[in-house]
Amino acid sequence: MNKPILLNDKLVLNDKIQCSFKPHSLFKTKIIAGHDLMKDKNGVSQLGEVLFEQENMTVLGGALFTLTKLFGVDSPLSIGSLNSIMNIANDGPVPDKFSKDNVVCLFGIGIGGCGDSLTSVKDVKFYEREIFDMIPFRITDQPLNAEEVQKYWFKKLREDGKTEYYLKTFESQPQIKVLWKDAEGDEDGTEVEAGVHNTNRTEPIETFVELILKINSKDVREYFELNGNIEQARINSIGLFTGIKGTLADGSQDYKQVKMFSKLNINNEMLTLAKDLVIIYRIYTS
Repeated sequence: MNKPILLNDKLVLNDKIQCSFKPHSLFKTKIIAGHDLMKDKNGVSQLGEVLFEQENMTVLGGALFTLTKLFGVDSPLSIGSLNSIMNIANDGPVPDKFSKDNVVCLFGIGIGGCGDSLTSVKDVKFYEREIFDMIPFRITDQPLNAEEVQKYWFKKLREDGKTEYYLKTFESQPQIKVLWKDAEGDEDGTEVEAGVHNTNRTEPIETFVELILKINSKDVREYFELNGNIEQARINSIGLFTGIKGTLADGSQDYKQVKMFSKLNINNEMLTLAKDLVIIYRIYTS
């Protein structure tokens, strides 16, 4: 009788973030935040001023989403959606979760990832499914303009008539980069060109998708103005979310089947300056 052969293929790399429960991480990541976004000679995004550089945690919902997408099969374990957790965008028809349009496309922020001291950043647990103390990007009783209406989603009507918007789309279309590791230090290498299968080069190749997240001068401030002190405007938790647009009972659109893909807790990043905070978010597969 032939014995089955078990092949264990780890999807990717180690994640250096410290947590009390350490799973095998799906993806190596690099999150760089700062100001003055620019493109280098290889078309890769860089920042003129860097405030911090971190790695994040791909959570259980993100791991199951990846396996479901790769192999077209459902998981026996169901992770609750942000729709059900926050009771947002729950009415209307439910889109097919296997749809090609169900992708990583949103990000959210919160103030529950850190205490008051520099050493009080909270560990991200692999099984977490939400941002704790999640706060809205915008709170307004005015209609969004044509550009804003395509950026701010996951809306919730308050008792005072204002609308809260908890999720935001990326600043631009995500881009896949394929680069030789032929630069010094942590600098990005040159672009890999077609016909690479015939190359004699021996340097490693790194592949990643690059996302641009932006927290602009309007974001967050309305929340802190309504809840105390604008001088305390800050974030300390950032999460990526999967989702798919769907139609609500009133005919409007919002995102459904929203689930957290990854999460990063950081020291308090103050947002009192009238300057955009740009986050370059890279997810590596090699």
